[in-house]
Amino acid sequence: MFSPADVARNALWLAARAQHQGDPLASDFLAKLRRLPPDLVDREAEALMLTQVGFIWAGGWQPAELNRQGRLGCATVAGARLVSLAIATDHVGRRSVTLHPRWAAQVEGLGLPRVDGHAGWIGRWITHERLDRPQAIATVVDALANLLYLQRLDPILPPPGSADSPQGAEANFTTGGAVGADTNPVLERIRNLLAKAESTTFEAEAMAFTTKAQELMTRHAIDAALVKGSARNDDQPVAIRVPIDAPYADAKSLLLQTVAEAGRCRAVFHTQVSLSTVVGYPSDVAAVELLFTSLLVQAQTAMTECAKRAPAGSRPRSQSFRSAFLVAYTHRIGTRLREINDAVYAEVESAQGSAFLPVLRSRSAMVDDFITDRFGELATSSVRSGYDSAGWASGTVAADNAQLSFGEVAEPA
Repeated sequence: MFSPADVARNALWLAARAQHQGDPLASDFLAKLRRLPPDLVDREAEALMLTQVGFIWAGGWQPAELNRQGRLGCATVAGARLVSLAIATDHVGRRSVTLHPRWAAQVEGLGLPRVDGHAGWIGRWITHERLDRPQAIATVVDALANLLYLQRLDPILPPPGSADSPQGAEANFTTGGAVGADTNPVLERIRNLLAKAESTTFEAEAMAFTTKAQELMTRHAIDAALVKGSARNDDQPVAIRVPIDAPYADAKSLLLQTVAEAGRCRAVFHTQVSLSTVVGYPSDVAAVELLFTSLLVQAQTAMTECAKRAPAGSRPRSQSFRSAFLVAYTHRIGTRLREINDAVYAEVESAQGSAFLPVLRSRSAMVDDFITDRFGELATSSVRSGYDSAGWASGTVAADNAQLSFGEVAEPA
């Protein structure tokens, strides 16, 4: 004999599953939930949602990623706000000793709604949202359908409650965020160069700054290799996850993969949740994230300029044009980043010898081993860019206008 709580909980779970699968029976389960006592349904929904959030943390997700998934995966804005509320409610009940400092900082940076952790938070949310009962039930099921079927991700930060000493637990995890970006002076110079690239309205100047940034990235990696070649190497590959937002997520993931490979890293795109994992050594990973973000901004600026110069309804405003533009831009940028690397390698080898090359190869092999260990055999797929000759030509021209060659800008003091 099922208790009323069991009936409500099963109806919530079945409704969420049916909605996730597109099953027409979802409407029957929604109707059943509307006939049950509201307080009972809300209480069971709270318990189910908080339990699932805990499972999601154990499955490798981070707060910012789940908050973003609420926006991407829910059919309504109210559903996304409910996911944010669940994250906040889960967090307020956690003891600080069980949280990694970066985990806590990430939650604080999300601007989540204020909560007190007391029961009845879904009922108070319904009142605040001014939802009638059918709307409230549909939104709760929408949020649950989003949360119940998320794929597991590779753990990057220790989840809440994983250890009494989060700092000590970190040794078993990869690292999150732009590793070392706040303390490494070289990365700070790279950030400054890319900020200048994003702020200028001249493509040639923008990409000249980008050129210098890539050169600094490569020289920094060589310097690290020379140091590590004569000392015990305590560095290990680490990983971060980078959100890849629509539209053109597959083309943008290709750009990240191209930048990662030029920066001695690897990138794995998780298509179902539009996230990419970047693996490499700490300073390389941080620099790749900075460069990718900057190039994406610059590519978007170039596409926007094309659209401004074109009449409404013309090809530069079409999806096929923009997708082809991004893919062509990526291919050309990849070629030119490799040219920068080759030039820096040749210059350093001529001046100091080739001692750094075996170390770089060894570090590259360790990154490959890390990828294999964490992800196993990976599949490759083509980018669905279609073919637009004008978009391809414009993307290539935009990358050519980058003028990725040496000596075009002086490094800022």
